[in-house]
Amino acid sequence: MIRPLPEELRGLLARGEVLFSLKDAVRELLENALDAGAKRVRVELVGGGRERIVVEDDGQGIPLAELPLAVEPFATSKLLDPGRITTLGFRGQALYALRQTALLRIRSRPRFQVGGGLLLARGERVEVKEVPAPPGTRVEVVGWEGEGTEREVGELLRRYLLHYPWLSLAFFVEGEARLLFPGAGLKEAARLAFGRVLAERLLPLEREAEGMRLQGLLSGPQASRTRPDLLFLAINGRPVAWPEGLLKAVRRAYRELLPEGHFPVGVLNLTLPLEAFRLRLDARKEEVAVLEEVEGFVEEGLREAFQRHHLARSLPEPRPLMPLSPPTPSGLPPLRYLGQFRGSYLLAEAGDTLYVVDQHAAHERVLYEEFQRRLKEEGLKELPYPVLVELSPGEEALLPERQEALASLFALEAFGPGRVRLLKAPPFLHPYPLLLPEAFREALRGEGRGLTELLARLACLPAVKAGHPLSRAEGQALLDALLRCQTPWVCPHGRPTLLALKEEDLIRRFGRRSGARAGEESRPRLPEEGLPEEPWPRGG
Repeated sequence: MIRPLPEELRGLLARGEVLFSLKDAVRELLENALDAGAKRVRVELVGGGRERIVVEDDGQGIPLAELPLAVEPFATSKLLDPGRITTLGFRGQALYALRQTALLRIRSRPRFQVGGGLLLARGERVEVKEVPAPPGTRVEVVGWEGEGTEREVGELLRRYLLHYPWLSLAFFVEGEARLLFPGAGLKEAARLAFGRVLAERLLPLEREAEGMRLQGLLSGPQASRTRPDLLFLAINGRPVAWPEGLLKAVRRAYRELLPEGHFPVGVLNLTLPLEAFRLRLDARKEEVAVLEEVEGFVEEGLREAFQRHHLARSLPEPRPLMPLSPPTPSGLPPLRYLGQFRGSYLLAEAGDTLYVVDQHAAHERVLYEEFQRRLKEEGLKELPYPVLVELSPGEEALLPERQEALASLFALEAFGPGRVRLLKAPPFLHPYPLLLPEAFREALRGEGRGLTELLARLACLPAVKAGHPLSRAEGQALLDALLRCQTPWVCPHGRPTLLALKEEDLIRRFGRRSGARAGEESRPRLPEEGLPEEPWPRGG
């Protein structure tokens, strides 16, 4: 039932002005439809939205007696407790704001009501009359004044389909269909949002525990961006901005799978208990804070998905039976060496897939994991001669509290004020005496990625460089060594070691109908009509 909000709630919700762009107006009307339980929604723009905006749904409708209240300020059926918000809308301001700048025409009928109601509102004038109407609600905004483009509206609708992939949605501009989505599921919504090629490479996610549920699609190490602008999040159906802690949890889950500062592409849909998150009560309704338990739940869900797709080792890690046993391969099929391109990339095949391998990045990964193994198995050995390290006053002050952590990498002794001597170090560090002081300082400062970055730099030094020719035997040996790595997909710096191109991609690009093994010469294939191939948004 629609009712005016009490004054104490109005005070909470009044923070932040209601500023409408075309996208904002459509979003508010779409969210009203979703809150009403709509399964089918039609959005239409005429005259770029300035002549008419239409949003029509098959939801529960508004009773005739409540229609006048629907366009009043701070009147809503949705908000009971500001700490337990279960709907997309709750401020009761959108329709009131629209009627101040345009003619608002609302036709609505609940299924239990005989006949519908039509409301006309502009400024202070409100009229209501009975009219025939199908179940649901149709809102028309006529003569709206504001900024925005149909492209922004299209992006908005594609975003909501990632979170409501069961919704049947139609979008028309000047009478022409721009988007027709039959509620075909998340995979089809991803094809619409990201393009067909990228969508096929997204990994499915699903996890449920402790009253929380995670569903979504995320890219593997082959696709990433330097901004999280194509990484979308919804909590209980509400599209929201990423809380900083939750975004860090996603990055931790990817570990070395992505370069530092890169983010995956995809969508996460979280269903949480109301007490597990809190929404900021401002006009945009998109900033949330979540409990640490939610961050841990998401991080673990991502890691489980990576393990299922052989992008990470299962935990707990099995202990090798023999000290020199190679690591268990992480899921790559055996690669057959085909050749070398420009002295930098190895070409290999496996099944119906062509692989292009960056020889330097691959060799770095092999050496990096070898260093990790040797550190674990060989421990520390005495240096040929002690190495003197000069410390700043701040670094010297850290020595007492970091003694235990340093003991796993170095044996040392004090050597006067502001100085220590390194006596033992991992054997693979012995050939690099000039790096030892820097490595010690990083370990002393306790930087989270200090040892990882150190091992990565050490692996880079002897790794085969780009432009270095390899024989067939050397190329095959490098591929075999990469297969034995725990994480063969990326180098220790986070760059991809290989790219994969499936035969079906080649077939499509060459306009063929089948592969070479099918034995059928094909005729060129015309482009398919339907959804656009370009990833959305353009220029991102």
